[in-house]
Amino acid sequence: MARRGGFPISILCNQAKSEYFQCLVCTEICRSPVTCQSGAHLFCHDCLSESLRRNSSCPACREPLTAPVPSFFAAAQVSALDVVCVHDKCKWVGTCGRLDGHLDNDCLHEPIKCSVEGGCGELVPRGEMATHQQFICLQSCPNSKAKTGGDELDRCNARLSRNDLVDHLKDYCKLRIIHCPHTSCEVTTRYNQMPAHLEVCPYAPVPCPRQCAVGNLMRQNLEAHKNECPNEPVPCVHAPLGCSHVAPRSEIIGHEQDISIHFSSLRSKVFAEQQQAYQQKMDEMTRVFQQKLQTLEEKITKLQLHVVEKHKEQNAAMLMLKRLEEQNTLLTGKVEDQSVTFNWKLLEQTTALNTKLQQQTEAFNTKLQEQTATLNTKLQEQMSLLQSISGSLTADNLRRIYRGY
Repeated sequence: MARRGGFPISILCNQAKSEYFQCLVCTEICRSPVTCQSGAHLFCHDCLSESLRRNSSCPACREPLTAPVPSFFAAAQVSALDVVCVHDKCKWVGTCGRLDGHLDNDCLHEPIKCSVEGGCGELVPRGEMATHQQFICLQSCPNSKAKTGGDELDRCNARLSRNDLVDHLKDYCKLRIIHCPHTSCEVTTRYNQMPAHLEVCPYAPVPCPRQCAVGNLMRQNLEAHKNECPNEPVPCVHAPLGCSHVAPRSEIIGHEQDISIHFSSLRSKVFAEQQQAYQQKMDEMTRVFQQKLQTLEEKITKLQLHVVEKHKEQNAAMLMLKRLEEQNTLLTGKVEDQSVTFNWKLLEQTTALNTKLQQQTEAFNTKLQEQTATLNTKLQEQMSLLQSISGSLTADNLRRIYRGY
């Protein structure tokens, strides 16, 4: 277990050496000695680390310091110091290096935490732990975490010493496991669930429900007992013949031997059976007739609906035919009117086109004649000119012209 702070000076066998290894923060013998950068001051590792979290400087010389500097020489010296146990009643003597191991493992006076599951968790001297756990420490019942299928109220919340816990689990815990008290039954269940089992246990002794002289018998034998119980109500053996008499088994014999009662019952039964058969036959015929009548009514209803639908369709068709005839008449008149109008327009346009074509043809012929006459005149003039020129050109002139070129 990690311990903080230094070793008490009072445990040193030679306290004169304490001034050489004393922590300047806690003033006790340094545990895990460290120094500052100068190496002139000793501290416990935990003491200096705690101081540096508040101020990044040496607590003694105030020189800047970011982390403790281990002092292996001082650690070796402190580890070799002779000391006694920190507990006055303990007679152990050893060195500082072995003190923590002694306290963690051997010292009977060192307080340790109670480790019993569900226990108190208190600090108790190691030497007194066994007595504490046996008689003082209050422990939860192991059944406090039992899965009983119910809610938290079904769990055992008792806290007892270990010495009392044994008796509690054996005789008092409501969740302890117990056997069914009936010899032949092998069922085991929790104490608080046993009453429910006893209500249905097949080996539980129960009295005859008819209170006969047999007394108690096992629950599983009740059904078999009904077949022989003298107080069990049973019907007459002549029940198939119509006798409805029911009496205890011990009294039914005298009734069964009375012939006159059963003859009258037989006659009544035969009459009742015939009447019942006749009634059943009438009921069957009535049922069949009603089914057929219902079927015919359904068919008639369907035919009526079909006729109505056909009438609706016929009326709709006639109405549509009438509308079509009206539209046809209207369209025929429109077509005839448009045809006459179209023929007149076509005739007018044809006449106009013929007249225009004739006029253009006449104009073209006139213009062609004029151009032909003009061309003939020009051609005659050019022919005359050529004739005059050809007459003036002699052979000598042609030679001159040729030589000139």
